Amino acid sequence: MPATPFHFGPGLLVKAVAPRRFSMAAYSLSQVVIDIESGYYMFHHETPVHRQAHTFLIGGLIGLVCGLIVARLGAWIARPRDVVPEALVAEYRLPIAVLSGIFGGIFHSVLDGIMHADIRPFRPFTDANPLYGLVNVPIIYLFCIVTGVIGAALLLALQRRPRRF
Repeated sequence: MPATPFHFGPGLLVKAVAPRRFSMAAYSLSQVVIDIESGYYMFHHETPVHRQAHTFLIGGLIGLVCGLIVARLGAWIARPRDVVPEALVAEYRLPIAVLSGIFGGIFHSVLDGIMHADIRPFRPFTDANPLYGLVNVPIIYLFCIVTGVIGAALLLALQRRPRRF
């Protein structure tokens, strides 16, 4: 399924653990953009459905571009005169957004590389996929669900915490 919500779980946990050092927006955008490739090939009934976007190199570059887009749009939407919470500012701070996007692009290929035989994460250097089958697919789904639930719970707890001025 293109743009699977399972990919967002680990990102939620990272955001909860380091809210001022991680851009969930850049991470999430990279997940969706990478899966546009799979969606296209699935729609056209072509195989393999995972091609260049699902490599560390291209996935990382897609993440970089997504981080740049998030940083630019965020800076434009939340103009300097606006009062924005610090954790939200991290969403579009350039270095944070770029690194989060790159992480998302590479991590996407790690998760999918374990699950899908048609992924070649180290392309163009090799067609080998040493990740495939490393962990059972249900374990990956469980990992993504658990990290998402824990991350969401921590974010909610942080949100409800009284603020000090």
